[in-house]
Amino acid sequence: MPSRKRYCIRNLYRTRQGYRHFIDTQLKDEWQLEVYLHALELMKKHKMTSVIDIGCGSAYKLLTYLGDYETIGIELPQTYDWLTEHYPDKKWLLSDFKIGSELSADLVICADVIEHLTDPDELVVFIDDIHFKILVMSTPSRNLLYCPWQRGFWGPPRNPSHLREWSFNEFHKYVSTHFDVIEHTITNSSQATQMVVCKPKRACETGATLESPR
Repeated sequence: MPSRKRYCIRNLYRTRQGYRHFIDTQLKDEWQLEVYLHALELMKKHKMTSVIDIGCGSAYKLLTYLGDYETIGIELPQTYDWLTEHYPDKKWLLSDFKIGSELSADLVICADVIEHLTDPDELVVFIDDIHFKILVMSTPSRNLLYCPWQRGFWGPPRNPSHLREWSFNEFHKYVSTHFDVIEHTITNSSQATQMVVCKPKRACETGATLESPR
């Protein structure tokens, strides 16, 4: 059952009451392309060398645009088996929210994953345990998917594999409770994609600085 927590989404919103796994091993860069290109831009600007992609799917975007770097893709068992078969020379990990403290990378990508999860807090705590410098995360913006009077705006989502969807302001508020958001933008209005670029709050506490390339 989905968690009863609100995750900064308004109380009127109704979360989907059933999880449906989505397998995207046949997809390439039809979705979230701009997210990965922005991640590449950040990698180049800050001279980074390693990246973790949480929920990498087919890994087409990870390997096509970031394949020259040290990569780790994290996926659920069905997709993990497909990845190890098709790309045995790359590093893949089974999704396990208990291993965050064992992982490190310059940049973490989590593109359109959080809306699929029963408890998003497990994901953000997992990410926060990873030793990283920049996080790039995306999810659909409810403001762009529906008008306030349309079915879906107050939930549950029209997409059967989404449990919940955040408005632009709700997502900013939620992510800000866990990370320092340095950029929040709509990367593709036709696909309703909102993206945040973050650094760990611990980086702020130590006085580290990081500027977005835009």
